[in-house]
Amino acid sequence: MESAYPDRPRRRIKLDAQPQTSRSLAYGVRLLACFSAEKPAWQLSELADEVGLGRSTTHRYAKTLVSLGYLEQDKQSRYRLARRAGEPGRAIVGTLRLEAPAARTILEDLRDQTGHTVSLAALSGTHALYLQRFYAHGPGQFEADLQQGVGVHVPVYCTAIGKALLTSLNETEQRALIASVTLEHEGPNTVRTKRELAEQVAYSRERGFAICDEEQDIGVRSIAAAVPQPGRSRPLAVGVTVPAEGYSVEEMVERFGEAVRGAAKRI
Repeated sequence: MESAYPDRPRRRIKLDAQPQTSRSLAYGVRLLACFSAEKPAWQLSELADEVGLGRSTTHRYAKTLVSLGYLEQDKQSRYRLARRAGEPGRAIVGTLRLEAPAARTILEDLRDQTGHTVSLAALSGTHALYLQRFYAHGPGQFEADLQQGVGVHVPVYCTAIGKALLTSLNETEQRALIASVTLEHEGPNTVRTKRELAEQVAYSRERGFAICDEEQDIGVRSIAAAVPQPGRSRPLAVGVTVPAEGYSVEEMVERFGEAVRGAAKRI
């Protein structure tokens, strides 16, 4: 019997040939999705290979995005995201923040209580989208925060806040989302199979919080809890990030578990 959680990653997006959809628009969006903090600049040939198009077609799409203000070129003729590309993301972050108007005060109190960086995130596809992040500045904290701020997407499978978001889904939604995840090796303890991820999420739901034990990156531990959802458009979760050198998993849970769950309930 075929597993409900297939582990073979899909390396390239496949676009459905449906008459009611625009392939040109889809490829334009795919081009924009290539850019990341890890690779902010692309040569035309690299973009063509990444999206699976010919260079002339890729050049036409890229030039269109430049003329619309979503891409720009540097002195080496590499393409980069332009300022306008961030406008839709800022708009959605602002809209989702309105669904949790008390979050800022609660998160600041949680940061003061724990002494560590705290975050509020929303489920966005197979990622957690940071809506708010309040930084602490103790030893090792800057490294543990991975320079990730508001608007950054982090994978659901290797972060405490992502797994907490998954606990808010019903069984059918959860199975479908886990099946669509592409597992990649992020940290020394990254989950290896989707079945293992499903088991972790089930356990997290039972105890009311999720943990990350150097799964996102070496030296990073975190704990997170789902926010009750009545009236909200998508799942939200609250998390605390700590340097692994400061706490074992057990110490992190003992010290911050109740505080994180309490903050999530108040938002």
